Amino acid sequence: MEPWEGCGDCHGLDGAGNRVKFPRIAGLKPNYIVKQLHDFRAGHRKNDGGQMQKMMTGLQEADIERIAAWFAEQTPAWPKPTLEDVPDSPRVRQLAAKGADGFPSCLSCHSALSPELADRPKIEAGRIAGQRDFYIVKQLTDFRDGRRSNDADGMMQKIARTLSDADIAGLAALLSQNPDLHETRP
Repeated sequence: MEPWEGCGDCHGLDGAGNRVKFPRIAGLKPNYIVKQLHDFRAGHRKNDGGQMQKMMTGLQEADIERIAAWFAEQTPAWPKPTLEDVPDSPRVRQLAAKGADGFPSCLSCHSALSPELADRPKIEAGRIAGQRDFYIVKQLTDFRDGRRSNDADGMMQKIARTLSDADIAGLAALLSQNPDLHETRP
């Protein structure tokens, strides 16, 4: 059995994420996946019910690297939106593309459009393109409410504390369903 096959029960062997609870991990950078797995193993990141911590107990370091490489190469179909009646908001577009409230834009760290990431190699942020909208809502809410804290320098916690529920829903809908916001520039 390959080490990523155990991940398939929740995330799908294609990394698309099964059921409504589990995130899409396909196409994430291998270093980001490795960091998250290490954070789960060390207890720096927790999930509802502790499934990831349990999954990490039997994995060797070589397994973690292979899992990350496998899922980084997967390209499942784009997920369908699950949030309903989320209005398009100028504030949300500002937050996503240009930043606001003294913080950088979402896309400055979470997109292939971010040339400034080359200047900040220690930041390993997950790409939001194609992530399930409900999962973005959950993660932003967890950062805002202090249930998640494994972000570089507490940046996501600081940003999320400035977001309303409407901002979070709007960002999730906009960022998850607009692949043109995430394409690499030539």
